[in-house]
Amino acid sequence: MSYLPHLRSFLAVFRHNSISRAATQLQLTQPAVSHHIKILETHLKTPLFVRLPRGLSATPAAAELERQAAPHLDALEALVGSSAPLPGTLDGVVHVGTSSGFTSLVLAALSPVTARGLRLDVRSLTPPALLAALSEKELDLAISLARIPHAGIEYTLLYEGPRLLVCAPSWRDRLPKSSAPKGQPLIDLQGPVPPLQAYWRDVYGEAADKPVIVAPDFNAALEAAQAGAGLAVLPECLCRHALSAGRLIAVPQPKRAPQFTLYLAQAKGAANGGRVELCRQQLLDAVRHW
Repeated sequence: MSYLPHLRSFLAVFRHNSISRAATQLQLTQPAVSHHIKILETHLKTPLFVRLPRGLSATPAAAELERQAAPHLDALEALVGSSAPLPGTLDGVVHVGTSSGFTSLVLAALSPVTARGLRLDVRSLTPPALLAALSEKELDLAISLARIPHAGIEYTLLYEGPRLLVCAPSWRDRLPKSSAPKGQPLIDLQGPVPPLQAYWRDVYGEAADKPVIVAPDFNAALEAAQAGAGLAVLPECLCRHALSAGRLIAVPQPKRAPQFTLYLAQAKGAANGGRVELCRQQLLDAVRHW
């Protein structure tokens, strides 16, 4: 039995948190989408969604299924739609730069475009190196943590979401409910403005203890937190799957979480062509699910 239609329904429900909106997107009836989900749950022997007063909540099993299935389904969708012509040639390489541990998210977002005949060159660089590579036309696109002023670079807001203080579930019983978690091992990042101290001042109004680990980027800090090494400040988009799967928990915050932003940067006046515009749009579409 092929489960491809059922997985398409599952992915739509997962992304919309709604059977009705998923049915609208897929041009199916709500009972048909519900039936697909039930068949998958029976086959996997685990519930995928929990009904809430408004919408649905994905279970850890659903988060793991989405992580494994989404890149392949998105690639198939791109392949099926590849007969539609786009302006400019799609044959060639798109050079994309990123930093601070966002390479995995960028690769997952752009992987479907390889089915259209594109090749990707994704580089991890420091923010100043990203800016220099863009201005020298060595990169077509770059994902930047800040809008660094430059006359030859234009920016588009790509993502905005909260910063979270997270740790492994084994730390749950040691965490206070509203005050700063003093005496716990902390994980920070290298760089001119490490996120730990800024978060501590914004949320707790005081200085943080010295970190026990200084990681090279957000992804390394994520891995260290999952391994139980301590508490780390991470963008929600990077740790969402780990939280849904139960590999991390979020420390309660006494006030609104500080925001985190990512920008999509391009050189002004660059001859982008259809392939770069396709990658740009793919990134803008993908961040809606981060």
